[in-house]
Amino acid sequence: MLLAGGCAARQANAPRGPDPVALSQAIASAADQVRRCYRPPRVARPARQIVTRVRVRLAPDGNVAAAPEVVAQSGITPVNRVFAPLMADAAITSVLRCAPLVLPTDLHATGWDEFDLTFSPGAMG
Repeated sequence: MLLAGGCAARQANAPRGPDPVALSQAIASAADQVRRCYRPPRVARPARQIVTRVRVRLAPDGNVAAAPEVVAQSGITPVNRVFAPLMADAAITSVLRCAPLVLPTDLHATGWDEFDLTFSPGAMG
């Protein structure tokens, strides 16, 4: 249902980038935490085809630093288009519900504070 996505590291003030393995583990951990907070909306079956990618920006303490932002949705058809906002809202709400996320604070020192999570309700089966 929730797939760990990519990251968008902010490295302008950092001397080096984050360790790729640690970064991958942190994003997987964030996805696991948010997965437990996800509540799919009651929608028609075609709406479950909508995949929503949300950008999350965290403070060093794991709290949300900015409102999660929908950066992409796919699987939208004329039949399920009306449900796209509900699917986006469910994804955003799950991130807010789970905050603060427990993640390694040392990643922030390397410039990392932003990543994407992909919500795919159809993958739940």
